[in-house]
Amino acid sequence: MNNEIHKLLYHYHEEGQEGHDLNEVQLLEKIDSDRVEKLKLLLHNDDQYIAYQAMLILLAWSIPEGFEQLDRFITEKWDEKENFEPHRIYNEDNVYDVISNALYIATLNGKNEQELYPYIKQFLNLYGDNFFESNLKNFLLKKNCRPLLKEIEQAIESALNNKRYYQASQLFPVIVYYDKSTFHTYLDIFSDLISLDNRIAENIEEAKKSI
Repeated sequence: MNNEIHKLLYHYHEEGQEGHDLNEVQLLEKIDSDRVEKLKLLLHNDDQYIAYQAMLILLAWSIPEGFEQLDRFITEKWDEKENFEPHRIYNEDNVYDVISNALYIATLNGKNEQELYPYIKQFLNLYGDNFFESNLKNFLLKKNCRPLLKEIEQAIESALNNKRYYQASQLFPVIVYYDKSTFHTYLDIFSDLISLDNRIAENIEEAKKSI
């Protein structure tokens, strides 16, 4: 990666701070139009990882070309060709969860969550087969996702069927937040699974707070 590309993707300078971090670039308050144009060009870079990282920034900044690239990413199933966000512990690709975070930041830059429902629905449809750490959960809790209740429940069931028990439990507080009657529907299921993964207990406690 040459120095110019590195600076486009990672360099931030705001409020007297300077550093190299893509997430900090996503969160920049002042978005430079020249940088936007250069990032758009990076979407066509031969290195798909560079193109992917440019997409993450443009998504967060709510730039249309970022969403067009995300449509290609999903349709062409880039995630099946390489790992973009290998998890440091679980050795799975956390890519759609990281993209979920970019979509959340986009809501801070003018995107309405309803505009993002199609993407969130797709990610929920992938939930049982793909690894998600916590960013999708955070999006579902922080934004109004009540209209996606059916898809959330289907994601829980899919994760349970695929023995992603902790990941299924991550959505327990979410579904209870939107529909308190579901608490007793899933309480016994997740309580019985604590012996397989004690982290599930944390999600049960979190779900209780929504009752």
